[in-house]
Amino acid sequence: MEEKRSTNFWLLFTGILIGIIFAIVFSIGILSYVTGYSVKGLLLKGELKDALKLAKSKEKVIKIESKNVLDPVVAVSEKVQPSVVNIRVEKITRIESFFFGPYYERVSGIGTGIIIRKDGYIITNYHVVQGANEIIVTLLGGKEYKGKVIGRDRDTDLAVVKVEATDLPAAEIGDSSKLQVGEVAVAIGNPFGLSYTVSAGVISALRRNVSVQDETGATRTYTNLIQTDAAINPGNSGGPLCDARGRVVGVNSLIYSQSGGYQGIGFAIPINDAMAVAKQLIETGKVSHPFIGVLGADAKDYAESLPEEAQEGAIILEVVPGTPAANAGLKKGDVIIEMNGKKITNMEDLIAEIRNKKVGDKVKITYFRGKEKKTAEMVLAEKPVSYIVPERLNANLV
Repeated sequence: MEEKRSTNFWLLFTGILIGIIFAIVFSIGILSYVTGYSVKGLLLKGELKDALKLAKSKEKVIKIESKNVLDPVVAVSEKVQPSVVNIRVEKITRIESFFFGPYYERVSGIGTGIIIRKDGYIITNYHVVQGANEIIVTLLGGKEYKGKVIGRDRDTDLAVVKVEATDLPAAEIGDSSKLQVGEVAVAIGNPFGLSYTVSAGVISALRRNVSVQDETGATRTYTNLIQTDAAINPGNSGGPLCDARGRVVGVNSLIYSQSGGYQGIGFAIPINDAMAVAKQLIETGKVSHPFIGVLGADAKDYAESLPEEAQEGAIILEVVPGTPAANAGLKKGDVIIEMNGKKITNMEDLIAEIRNKKVGDKVKITYFRGKEKKTAEMVLAEKPVSYIVPERLNANLV
C-alpha cells in the first residue's frame, strides 16, 4: 500500500511539473506571436521584460517575421512613417552685395522630425531649425501645424519642436545601448524634399566620434555616434534610424561625403542620448554640459613644436579664465594624455570622456608640460552657452 501511494505521488508530481512546463512554453509562444519577439530572444537574450511591457501597451504592434529580407523593411516603414514629420523652415538671411550693399532674403529649408510624445513634442536636429523664423510641421496625411522651438542644443545637434496637437502617433523608442554591428537599420526622412523616403542598410559601427565645421566655421565634435550605410541625404536630418522591429534607435544627423551627397557613410545620434537631451530641453529649455574650460586640438597637428613623448594627446591652445582648468593651473601648450586613468590620444577622446561625466564630477587629468609629466584634479563646471571660440583658433571648447 505504501509503495502504491509513493508511486501515485510521483506520478502526480510529474504530471503537475509537465503541466507547468507546457504552460510556460505555451505562454512564451503566445507572447512571441503577439509581440514579434523570437522565442530564442525571450529565453536567452533577456528580451522577456521588453516583450511583456510591449504586450501590456496599447500601441499598435506590427509583427515582423518573413523569409523575404524586404518584408521587414516594408513592415518597419508601415509602422514608423506615421510618427515621422516633414519640417519646413523659413529663414530671413542677410546677404552682402558688393553692388547693392546688404539686403535680406527669405530662404526655405527642409528637414525631418520624430514625434516622441502624443501631446505634440517632436525631436529633430539643431541645424534643421537653427535661425528659423517660421516652422511648418507636416504629418503623413498632409495636415500642417505651426511649430515652436522649445529648446535646442548646438553641442549635440538636437532640438525639440512643439505643435499644438493631441493624440499624435508617437514613435516606439528603442534602446540604442543594445545595438550590435551588422543588424538591420532603416532610415526614413525627406531627402531633397522627397517626403517619406525609406532606405535600408545595417549598423556599420558604434561609438564613432566625428568632428566637423559648423556654420560659423568653428569645429564641432559629436561623440558616441551610430554609423550606418543606410542612405542618408540632405533633408534626412532629424529623421529616425530604426531597428528591424520598427523601434527608433537613432536620430539621423550627419553624412561623410566629399560630394555633399550620400557616399555610404551616415551617422545618427543614439536615441538614448537624444531622449536624455530632449528631456532636459522640454523641462528647462537648455542642456547642462560639463566642461573644464580649455580650447584644444589634436597634439599631432603641433608635433613639430612638441617633445616626442607629448605628440599624442589633446593640446591646450587657450585656457578660459576662471574655469576649473585655470584654477587647477593648466596652461597654454600643455598636452593632456589621460583622464581618470583613461588614455587620451586626441581632442575627440577628451571631449568624449568629459561628455560621459556630469557637472560636479571630480576628474584627475594627466598632462605633459614640455617633457615633464604632471597631474591636476578639478571639479567639472557647467559649460557656458554664450562662449564664442575665437576665429583665429581652429579648436574645440571643452
